[in-house]
Amino acid sequence: MSNSFGNWFETQRTKNLTMWKRAFAIFLVVLLALNFFIHPHHPEYHYDIYPGFWALFGLGVSVAMVFLMKVLLQPFLVGPEEDDGN
Repeated sequence: MSNSFGNWFETQRTKNLTMWKRAFAIFLVVLLALNFFIHPHHPEYHYDIYPGFWALFGLGVSVAMVFLMKVLLQPFLVGPEEDDGN
C-alpha cells in the first residue's frame, strides 16, 4: 500500500508542477509590483527608497553564491574518480 501511496504523490507532484511554477512566478511578480506602490515609511538604508532593490539584490546574491560555490567548493567535495582495477 505504501508504494501506491508514494506513486500517487509522485503523479500529483509531476502533474501539477507547471501550475505551481506559474503560481509562484505570478506571486513574486505581484509582490514586486506592490513594491512600486507601497513604500517604506522610514527607509533604514539609502537603497530602500528604490522599488525592487531587495528583489534584485536577493537574486544577484543567490546567483553569485551558486556560481562561487560551484567554482570554489565543488572541486574539494568531488574528488577524482577512483579506479578499483576491474
